Amino acid sequence: MKKNVFSAASLMLVTSLSMIAIAQQGTGATAPQSTHVKGHGCVKPGKVSGCYVVNDYKAHRKYNVFFRNTKPDMDTGISFEGIGYGHRDPHCNQGQRVDVAEWKPVAGECPQTQEQ
Repeated sequence: MKKNVFSAASLMLVTSLSMIAIAQQGTGATAPQSTHVKGHGCVKPGKVSGCYVVNDYKAHRKYNVFFRNTKPDMDTGISFEGIGYGHRDPHCNQGQRVDVAEWKPVAGECPQTQEQ
């Protein structure tokens, strides 16, 4: 009888501890952390077709920018705001991913190429 009670109590203790451990682990999958990003720089083509890169030299940051509607022309200086994610974009893989909500052209951000 004592052996059965001890076995039942041990089983309940192990089950309880297992459930607590599983609950503390969670699912492990979390959404990427995002922040509001402001930047400015020159729009350049990325290494991968269809990717756009903006180097913000003052902030020492490189962004892979994604535009919802109209896209600026290449070698256009822009000021932009959007949602930045705490990781590199896996497709373009050149900088922090930013989904641009608003942008406007800014003169003087892109060095002009000298034609010879």
